[in-house]
Parts: sequence; structure tokens; C-alpha cells
Amino acid sequence: MSSFKNKQNAEILGSVYKNAEMAYDAAGEVLKRCPNRRLAGEISAQRDRYRDVAAQTRTEIVRRGGVPREYPAYAKMMSRMGIAMKTAKSRSSKTIAALMIRGTTLGIIDMQHAVNRSHGAESKIRSDAEELLRREQDFCDHLKSYL
Repeated sequence: MSSFKNKQNAEILGSVYKNAEMAYDAAGEVLKRCPNRRLAGEISAQRDRYRDVAAQTRTEIVRRGGVPREYPAYAKMMSRMGIAMKTAKSRSSKTIAALMIRGTTLGIIDMQHAVNRSHGAESKIRSDAEELLRREQDFCDHLKSYL
């Protein structure tokens, strides 16, 4: 995203895009292993939101002259392996919810770091990222009822 005029805008948008893509892929893997239909429905709805956020962010990055960076194939593989290993013993709602909470929390941390480092970013980009962070935290809080 080197053609961005404001590197801090690029940092936030890049973090949002990467995390939405990772979360979309991971949620798809988790859904394959989730027998609880209610929980699966909630994860599926959240996965749709990740898809939408990734698409909107990708469009914004391109509109600004940047190139969206996909997260590395090895990271996808590691995520899939981790999900498979953690669900090999148990596919309980507790296990599935804990997996989703851990993954979402890692995304929250990454995006919060980007926001904290980017005080010079446009206020709209910062506020959109902060709203996404709130929604992610709400999703985690909601999943706690399955623990």
C-alpha cells in the first residue's frame, strides 16, 4: 500500500482487511466442526459480516491507490491446523466458543495496535475501525454465554 498518501490510513485499513480475511477463513473452518445449530448460525452471521468488512475495506484500499495484502498461506494453514487440533477431542459449544473468542481477541489486539499507532489517520477511518472493534468485543461478550 505504498501509494497511500497517509501511511496511517494504510496501516488501519490494512489491519482491518487482514483481520477480516483471517476471521472469515477461520470462521468457515470452525463452522465445519460446530454441531450446535444456534451457535453455528451466530458464527455464520458473523462470518458474513467479516466477508462484508473485507470487501468494503478492499474496495477502499484500491480506491485510494493501494494494493490489499492477503495474509500469508502459511498463516492460513496454521489457523486451519490449530482449529482441527483444538476440535479433535471436543466439538462442544464451549470449545467452539472459546476458539472463536481467542481468534477474535487476537484480531482485536492487532487492530487496536494499528489504531493506537495511527493518530494521524483520517477521523472517519479511525472511527470506523473503532466501531468495528466495539462490534468484535460485543461478539466475544455474546459468545461467553456458550462457555
